[in-house]
Parts: sequence; structure tokens; C-alpha cells
Amino acid sequence: MSPSVARALASSSSSSSSSRVRLMTIMLRGGGEKRRNFSSSVATQSEKIKIVECPRDAMQGLPDFVETEDKVRYINQLLRVGYDTVDFGSFVSAPAVPQMRDTEDVLGMLDLSSTSSELLAIVCNPRGAKDGSKFERIKYLGFPLSVSETFQQKNTRRDIPAAFDTLRTISDVCKDSGQELVTYISMGFGNPFGDPYSEEIVADFVEQVADLDCSIISLSDTVGCSNPELIARLFERLIPAYPDIEFGAHFHSTSDTANEKIRAALDAGCRRFDGAIGGMGGCPFAASALVGNVPTEAIISEVRRAGFSLGEGFDDGAFIDAQAIKHELFGVAVSELILSCYLKDDDAFRDLCKTHFDAADSDSSGYLDVAQFRSSVLQVLKEMGEDEPSPDRIERIFDETDADNDGKIAFGEYVVAARAKLEKRMSSL
Repeated sequence: MSPSVARALASSSSSSSSSRVRLMTIMLRGGGEKRRNFSSSVATQSEKIKIVECPRDAMQGLPDFVETEDKVRYINQLLRVGYDTVDFGSFVSAPAVPQMRDTEDVLGMLDLSSTSSELLAIVCNPRGAKDGSKFERIKYLGFPLSVSETFQQKNTRRDIPAAFDTLRTISDVCKDSGQELVTYISMGFGNPFGDPYSEEIVADFVEQVADLDCSIISLSDTVGCSNPELIARLFERLIPAYPDIEFGAHFHSTSDTANEKIRAALDAGCRRFDGAIGGMGGCPFAASALVGNVPTEAIISEVRRAGFSLGEGFDDGAFIDAQAIKHELFGVAVSELILSCYLKDDDAFRDLCKTHFDAADSDSSGYLDVAQFRSSVLQVLKEMGEDEPSPDRIERIFDETDADNDGKIAFGEYVVAARAKLEKRMSSL
């Protein structure tokens, strides 16, 4: 654990012995002013919900290569949490997705000796499926089948009819290897390309996939355009019609709408959810601006608030440790800051700000000068998808934040400025 993360965790409580417990309660319990009233019929459920943690989806779009050893350390910690499945890598073209070029090496270094989690790998063509089928450690092979012709071409360089042919071949490979096929219906809630979309088209795709004896189908909101009403209609239509198929939800979403999407799928009968800690990720082939995965924190919060179970093997302490490694390796995403601000969790918000602040405090002085402040501001605005401000504008923000007018910003001033910026951002969503 990095010193900055250690300090962030320690600062959540004046008592060091209870700090991790308090932070865990904040991040896993959820809360906020916009809680929904849940029906008692749902709140009394004890049915187990499956969570698929997706470090592969979280990392695949990162511009800088994540070293194999770091991937292994993070994924090994995820395997200790007690997820149903960990989507750990993909057997795809290295030039197309360079971040996943070490999937086989990562697989060989994973510790499966004391985990109940299964492994899933994504494949996009028969060659990838044959490569993945060689490994008994991998239980699931996943294939992205898009409702959008444009996205199918971008993602797999095949049109939709050819993608169905590929899916049939991968299904045969899985039958021979004893693995299970997971079919992702990509752009399952609409697309930004203007391609034809309707619930009938989705239903037709599901029918064709069901004819291939595929037992798991995950409806994927690849660009974050779904809404609770559409989510409810699709799952309420499909789940009863195919009782032998396990339907999942792979949502991408902004932080402020993630919980309502999860809740809509839960209410409609979905019991399998993909997520990534902190909402990391986004498909690099989907759009110019990546929309992150739903935060695993939001899934946990909604599942428990609705009265469902994650299973006796789910380890909250191991989850907190995984969050710490994620923060150390990848930093704190703005989506996490917004989520914390949105829920009015002051301690969690300060913890996450501390990690951001420490990353910008290159000389460990406890203060930021204007250059360090500029670096942090540009990172935040980039993650928010906002235009880069002029240098003069950044200096004016710095001067407004510099309460002592001494050319330096302390952590407390940074927190005040961050909250003001994020609350303004929330009001515009």
C-alpha cells in the first residue's frame, strides 16, 4: 500500500483501530438524500446476487501499459474478495488492445488455491477462443455480440452475420473444452451511431443466442445510455421467456445514475451484475469519451439495501484492501469523488481528496504550488470530459483557492475547492 493510501485510510477516523471499519461502512453502505422506497417483497429476499468484477474492462482502455506484476497483484487481491467471477483478461489482438497482451502471463501467476471465484476471459474470434480453451483455469469465455453494426465492426472487425458465425464456432469450442460461453449483447440499450435499435431487435438477438445453447447472456450498456424504464422492460420481458438462461447486466454509467440502473435490474429479476471498483473502465471502441463501468461499490450498496445476499464468502475487509491497491496503482477517479460527494460522505470524500492531493504533491511538502495545482486540475477535468481551461483561468482558480495568498494551497483548501467544483458538476447532471 502506498503511503498516500495508508494516510487516506488512517484519516477516516481518529482511532486507527476503527478507521478501516468506518471507511468500509461508508463505501459499502451507501446512502444519500435520494434513496428510493423499496417494496417489502424485495427487501425480504435472501437470494444470492452474483457479482462479476471486471479488472479487464477497467484496464483495457488505459493509455499506459499496466505492468504484469501490478495486474497480478491487483487481480490476486480481487480473488480474495469472494466475487462469483473475475473477468481478468482477454485473448484478442495485441495491436488492437495492447493492455491485454500479457493475459497468458497474468493467468500463469494468479493464485487460485484459496478462492471461490471463477475466471472469465473475453475472446473476439475463433483463434482467441482456441487460445483461451487451452486453460482449464478459465471457466468462462465471453464474446461481445453487438446490436449495433457500427460497433460490431469497430470491436471485432466483423459484421453482425459474421459475428453470429463466430459465436457458433466459439460455442462449439466451449462444448469441446468444457468451458461455458457468456454472450454479451453489446449496445443492448441503444447506440450513439444512429444504427437501428429497438427492444424487438434485442429480443431477436437473444432468441438466436438461446438457440446456440448459451446459458449466460449479459445485456450490455456499452456507452451508458440506458435508463431504468428500458432496463426494467427488457429484463421483465426476457427473464421469464428463457428460464434456463442466466441473464446478467453489464452497465456503463455516470456515478449519479448507476444506483437507479442497478435497482431497476434487481427489481426486474436480474441476479448477475458486472462492475469495477471505483467505476473504472470504458470500452475504447465505443465512443470518443469513455463511460466507466458501474462502480462495484454501488452494486454492493444496492444489493444489500434491497435485502439480497452476496454470499457468506464475500469478504468486506478483502474488498477494502482491493480498493487500496486500486487507488495505489490507478489513482482515484473523479467518478469516485463525485459519488462520495453525492452521498454526502464527508470522511470518504476527504480520503479520496487526500489521494488526489498526494499524487499532485510531488515534493511531499504538504502544499501545492500553481504548477502542481494545474496538473491536478487538468487530470480532474480530463476525467470529467470537460474542455481544458486556459492557463490564465487555472491561475485565477488557484488564486481564489489560495486563502492565505502565499502562493501555496494546503490540503484543507484543496478539499473546499474540490467540493465546490464537484457540487457544481453534480448540479449540471
